[in-house]
Parts: sequence; structure tokens; C-alpha cells
Amino acid sequence: AGIVGTQMPRYCFFGDTVNMSSRMESTGVSGKLQADSITVKLLEKSQHAFDIQQRTSQSLGVHVKGKGRRRTFFIEEYLGRADQGPEGP
Repeated sequence: AGIVGTQMPRYCFFGDTVNMSSRMESTGVSGKLQADSITVKLLEKSQHAFDIQQRTSQSLGVHVKGKGRRRTFFIEEYLGRADQGPEGP
């Protein structure tokens, strides 16, 4: 990340994270929140519960340009805090 430009400076992000985000956006589905397996693992370790569905039935996953095949998931719904029942504390 850094500042780009002299007359109208802008803060720009670049690098692998931005490239991966762009690729995931281009393979995404309108209205769906797509995540890779690393993000899903982090969500599963969090104190929050989500309805997460694997995006494709193909075991090889979705082709992401420059990255090859990646397993991606749709985060369908936020279910609340994992340490609370459906009725709250």
C-alpha cells in the first residue's frame, strides 16, 4: 500500500491480497459473499457462527486466474454468537 500521485494523491493498495480479491470478485455471484478456505477457517475459530456453504460440488474448486483451482465458499447467513443459544444470553 502507498500514496500514488502528486496533484491528486490517493492511497492505493496493491499486492497479492488485492489481486486475489479482484480474482474472487470476477468469479463471484451477484448478491453472494464469497470467501476462500483460509477465511472460512478464521470464521470457524471466531466467537461467531455462520451458515457457510461450499460454492461448488466439484472437488477441485473454482478456477481463479493466476492462482489455479481454489475451494471457495458462500457465507449465506450470520447466525449470531457461537457461545449463545438462539434466544441470546
